[in-house]
Amino acid sequence: MVKRNRVRSEEIKFFVTPKEKEELDARVKKSGLTRSEFLRKASKGVVIREKPQAEVTDLLTELSHLGNNVNQIARKENSGYRHSTEFLIDLRDEIYKLITEIRKKVIS
Repeated sequence: MVKRNRVRSEEIKFFVTPKEKEELDARVKKSGLTRSEFLRKASKGVVIREKPQAEVTDLLTELSHLGNNVNQIARKENSGYRHSTEFLIDLRDEIYKLITEIRKKVIS
């Protein structure tokens, strides 16, 4: 067996009941982490949350793109260019709509 140079060179083994293993595996699966990542984080006291649903991730990505657009608009505004009030109101409404969708998905 060829040994690789690893950052984590120490192996830890421990025993659990079948029920404990089942519960651990369920939590690991919900987290989206590997079992090793999950246990390392848990051992450091990190609160491990469930992996967000794909819909929430998509909404957050869309919100990020929108935030980038707002930054570009702000840069233009700060350099003297003026957008129409109607454009800015539409942008604000789109942001509020997206925030509302995210809240519904996260809270429900």
